Formats: sequence, C-alpha cells, structure tokens
Amino acid sequence: MSGDIPSSFGNLSMVTQIYLYNNDFKGSIPSSLDGPVPTEGIFQKSRNVSVFGNKNLCGGGAELKLKPCLETKAREHSSTRRKIAIGVGAAVTLFILSVMVIISLSWFKKRNERVRYGELHSATGGFSLGNMIGTGNFGVVYKAFLGPENRAVAIKVLNLKFHGAAKSFIAECEVLKSVRHRNLVKLLTVCSSIDFKGDEFRALVYKFMPNGSLDMWLHGEDQLEGTNNTSRPLSILERFNIAIDVASAVEYLHVNYHDPIVHCDLKPGNVLLDDDLTAHVSDFGLARLLLKFDQQSSLSSSSIRGTIGYAAPGKHITHVSC
Repeated sequence: MSGDIPSSFGNLSMVTQIYLYNNDFKGSIPSSLDGPVPTEGIFQKSRNVSVFGNKNLCGGGAELKLKPCLETKAREHSSTRRKIAIGVGAAVTLFILSVMVIISLSWFKKRNERVRYGELHSATGGFSLGNMIGTGNFGVVYKAFLGPENRAVAIKVLNLKFHGAAKSFIAECEVLKSVRHRNLVKLLTVCSSIDFKGDEFRALVYKFMPNGSLDMWLHGEDQLEGTNNTSRPLSILERFNIAIDVASAVEYLHVNYHDPIVHCDLKPGNVLLDDDLTAHVSDFGLARLLLKFDQQSSLSSSSIRGTIGYAAPGKHITHVSC
C-alpha cells in the first residue's frame, strides 16, 4: 500500500496500536497519536520521518530527539529486577541445599559413629558400682553422660565370658539398627573395642529412661541409683497406658515391620519407662527374625532361651520356637 497517511487515523480513539510496516506510506503522522516510534525500516533514517508537533510520541531513533518511552524503561527495569530476583533466588536455594547436605552428612556421621572405650570408661567412673542401674542376662547397665550435650544415656556392657553374650550383642544390633517405633528403646551407638587390659569389649548405648523398669514399679524393688522415685503405686490409667504401649510395640515387631521379629524375653524387667511413664520395650539380645517356611505361614527361628515364667506358652505346645 502507498499514499498519504490519513489524518483520520488520529480520530480512532479505540485503536491502541497501528502497524504500518512494509507499506509505502508518506506524509505526517497525526499529532493525536502517541506511543513508541519504531526504529526499523523507514524509521531508521530521520529524513524519511516527520514527527514535528507530535508531543505524545516517544522512542524512535536518536535523531528524532523524542522523549524516551516510560513503558520501555519500566519493561527494562522490570526485566532487570526479574534477573536479580532469579539470581538471588538461585543463590538462596543453593545455600539452603548446601546447608541441608552438610546437616545430613553430619547427622549420618553422628548416627553411625561408634563411641570409644575410653569415653565409656571415663563417663561411668571406670564402670563403678555407683553408676550401675541394672543387670541383665549378659551384662550390666550403667548410667552416664556423653557428648558435648552431656546427654544422659544407659550403657549396657556385655560380659563376654557368658555363653551367648557375643551373639546377644549381634542380635541386638541387627534388630535395633533399623526398627523405629516410639515404644521401642532407642539404640544411640555401640562400642566394639579392646579394653585397657587388652580384652574384647562390647557395649550398647541407649537413650536413658529415668523411671526405670516396669518391674520396679510393680514389685517395689529397691530403687537403683540414678532412677526416679518408684515408691508410689501405678494408677489403673497408668497401667492401662503402659499395656497399650507394650502391645503397640509388639504389634509393630510382629505385623508392621517388614521382617517380623519375636522378642522372646518380654517381661516387666525389659519394659522401661521414660519421664511421662511411656513404655519402651528393651533388651533384644534374645530376639530373632522370623522366617516363613511353608504355605501355612508356620513360623520358626533358631532355638534360644527366654526367662523362665515369661517365655511364650506357645513355645512349649506348638512348633513355633523362640
């Protein structure tokens, strides 16, 4: 198309943009028009364009001496801000990811870090009687404080002279390294080392349970040093809640864990109570992973001994053995 630019273009109040590219128009641009002047095509040479009297135009080539377009500036400013925001966002994301990786590595290292014999020896006062809080089938339990947080822990030191003590250590490590339940005692770390006499040393470090064992509460045994007062009897509600806690732990081990586990020595002495009397099943030294061996889902495990009077009745009248 060619010819003069119609002056009526200036009266098109509803038109927001007019594209005249690739046409051979000539004449003056109506003064009522506003907006940016292109910089391509015929507008590249100022002698081909007359914008005299067009106060509302902006942009164009430098020779036209028009005011800069605010929209363009705003767009450029917005683009700059967007780039800055993206850069800052990427930097913050990278920083957060780095912190998460460092924390994860630190947690993993701490979780898998074994405590040294010297630390346990020092924390228990040389495994003194004053720090002893209990005895078990294969060893003695001491109360101690470990780490920079001075955290209260229970240290189970195995007497490797007892037959089955080494197997008990392995069994407890195998079971507690992967089980996670609020009603199971928490294994913090282990120690497999040589003591100051050159003998083998095995110990398991647990989260300390300040209210001792359920056995102490039920039968009024002498209170051991380091545990809370158990002189008062448990209320019916407290007994009921403890029973629920123990049942919940057993259900998890038998049903909800991917490899069913049988405790084989579940008794009040192996049920520990925390600050608010929440029960935690402990002492997995006799525990075994159950294996299915026929279509009737009959279960069996290697033969072991439990505490007389607390061994499962089914052990004696069925083919299921603990």
